[in-house]
Formats: sequence, structure tokens, C-alpha cells
Amino acid sequence: MIGEILVQPGFLDGQILDEILRRCNKYQNDRVADARQDSQEYREYLDSWVHEIKTPIAAARLIVENNKNPATLRIDDELRRIDGFVEQVLYYARSAAVEKDFKVERTTLQALVNSALKTYSKPLIQAGGRPVFNGLDVPVCADTKSCAFVIGQIISNSIKYHAENLQISFSAYTEQNAVRLLISDNGIGISPSDLPRVFDKGFTGDNGRKYSKSTGIGLYLCKKLCNKMNMEITIQSDLGQGTTVILSFPQESYLQEAGL
Repeated sequence: MIGEILVQPGFLDGQILDEILRRCNKYQNDRVADARQDSQEYREYLDSWVHEIKTPIAAARLIVENNKNPATLRIDDELRRIDGFVEQVLYYARSAAVEKDFKVERTTLQALVNSALKTYSKPLIQAGGRPVFNGLDVPVCADTKSCAFVIGQIISNSIKYHAENLQISFSAYTEQNAVRLLISDNGIGISPSDLPRVFDKGFTGDNGRKYSKSTGIGLYLCKKLCNKMNMEITIQSDLGQGTTVILSFPQESYLQEAGL
């Protein structure tokens, strides 16, 4: 960008160099513009694809609903998994500018958890698990759709890496400027060496080598969404003892003071 701030020289050699710098600058600007255009078109295509693919998925699940038997019920389980992966694709495609779709509204932690459990109730039952609630009637201001997706990804991981007698506990406590939602399970846990990297894109760690279904995308998207929503997400875990994920929501009074 040096060509933009230079004063055009009055001697020939300087004028030639100035012209070269300006042409290089234009070339780089054109390349950046093309890259941005390609990225925007790619995201728009993914958005369109996700909405188009949801139609045949919904139609297939309706067919299953009208023709229930052991085979079609297994097909419905796979369709539900496909629907979950499609939802991941949608949030991944929007992750660069996901805040444009945010709608912050008053809700409660119980409502957010119920919304996420509605999607994952069947796999939770199939895994022999049960949810436990403790003090979730706490008001928060949040984007319901995005928060339900984040909580759903955490529930999905608890189911995926569950041990016997799976139990997922949801509890909350309030601090001066934040409301914290704790999601705890009694699963296989995360090794201490993997814990600092669980939010890295594509990282699956020791558990990923044991369970081929791991993608390393779910927690990465959770972290990215939480950053966009001005929320914090942290994980505590003991190998073989279970995992606790903590979501921190800003208090409404804190948001008002910040002008949000």
C-alpha cells in the first residue's frame, strides 16, 4: 500500500517506480476482491444447498413416520444424524458472519436446554441416558437458535463418549456480571494433554482415535459461536470421570451498561 501514500516524484526513475508500485497495488487489490467474491459465492451456495437438502430429508422422515417398522426406524436414526451434520455445515458456512443472523431475546436457561434436548432426546434415550436439571429457571438474554445449537453439540458429545448409566446434569449459578450454565456428564472424560486443544478445528485427540465418528468440528463451532455472542465456553474434565462444559452468559444489566 506504499504507493497510495507516496507523493508522485518529478524525476523519471521515480515516476517509473511509482507506476510499478501502483500497478502492483491494483493487482493485489483485484486478487483480494476476487477472493472475497469467491468466498461469498461459496457461502451463499452452501446456504442454498443446506435449505434444499432439508426438503428431501424431511420428506424421507415423513415416509418413515407413515411406514414404521424396525428397518425404517433405523433409517430414521441415520436421517437424524444426517440432519445434524447438515446443521453443522450451515453454521460452519455462516461462521464468518453469523452475527448477522442473531436475534437476542429474553429467555431462560431451561428453555434453551429444552430446545436442545428436543433434538437429541431420542439418541439420549437410545444410549440409556437421562437428563437432570437443577435451578435452570434463570433469565438470560441470548440468541435462542444459536445457543440451542451449542448446547446440542455438547449433549451430542456426551452421548457419543458415554459410559454406562449415562447422566447429563444441567445446573446454573449467577455471578455479578454473568450467568453460568454447567453441563456435566459421567462419560469417559478427556485426557489432560488433549484438554487445551479441544476447541481447535479438526482436533479429535485420543477419543477421536477410539471413536471413528469424531469430526473435531462441533466444539470448534461452539467456541466460534460463543465468541460472536460475547459468551465464554470452558471445559473441565477428568479422564474416566466425566466432563463439565461451562457456558457463561452476560447479565442483562451488564449488556445494558455496555449499550448492547
